[in-house]
Amino acid sequence: MENEASGCRDRFPVRLGVETLKHLSLCIAVLALVPCAILAQVGPNIDELAKELANPGAANATLNFKLEYRTFDGDLPGADDQDSLTLTFQPVLPFKLPNGNNLIFRPAFPYVWDQPGFNAEELAFENVDSFGDIPYDLLYSWQSGAWTLGAGIVGSIPTYTDLSSENWTLGPSFLAVKTFDWGVAGLFPFHNEKIGGNGPETSITSLQYFLFYGLGDGWQIGTGPTNSYDWNADTDDGWTVPIGLTLAKTAAWGNQLVKLSLGVEKNVIAPEAFASDWKYTLQISPVVKNPFQSNPPASPIDPATRAALLAPIR
Repeated sequence: MENEASGCRDRFPVRLGVETLKHLSLCIAVLALVPCAILAQVGPNIDELAKELANPGAANATLNFKLEYRTFDGDLPGADDQDSLTLTFQPVLPFKLPNGNNLIFRPAFPYVWDQPGFNAEELAFENVDSFGDIPYDLLYSWQSGAWTLGAGIVGSIPTYTDLSSENWTLGPSFLAVKTFDWGVAGLFPFHNEKIGGNGPETSITSLQYFLFYGLGDGWQIGTGPTNSYDWNADTDDGWTVPIGLTLAKTAAWGNQLVKLSLGVEKNVIAPEAFASDWKYTLQISPVVKNPFQSNPPASPIDPATRAALLAPIR
């Protein structure tokens, strides 16, 4: 849907400022009005759990339900009148390995309402409701002090629906996350390359950077947008660069641990003809056990711990 540009213009936003502050204030106000009284506190370790849930390389199984509302902009006629709604279900399935490291599988299943597509013959947009392709990533992660490091693959499986790219994609991914007393920060670069299918050529490099600061009692504020570069697009249309803000709360509904987050993003650089402009996200993520690994292997005992355990015997 990212068509060739119809002209050159300044790539940086001209409507940031008051409008941006209004959007950010709206999202923060909405989350503040969530009836958090029903979210019982879990205990003194709730902030540590919140940091783990913000770390893509940590071994926490979750069922993520993400609702995204998008507005669009561009040079095509009627571009700024378009919007869409996407509901995505993304389970996070970590598998604990005998060496203490993790193998984490994350497929995503999106359904989109009113996805706009431009009809060049009618010179008008047409909206489609449909399932999209299934993106996924498979990550091998390990701990190195305060760092969580990882390497793996990302890709997508075509669904051959009205919104399918009809492409199989595959590429490498890497992860580097550092845990601090105040929160977490990290980088997750990855690349998608077409390896089969009937769709257009695909070669997209992406970088997700994230930083979340703990506010106490399971609250966090931070950012985690994904920048991307399309190697097959015109040079001026290759980059998509969003900025954003997310407010999150980790707590419990009864005995159920859950993370609730609300975020907003603005594409400050995007293809000129047609692209997403604003994105508002509401996500609910219950913490569960991986049903495919009910009895994970115990982590190997490090030398220091082993010596401490054997000391009384000696």
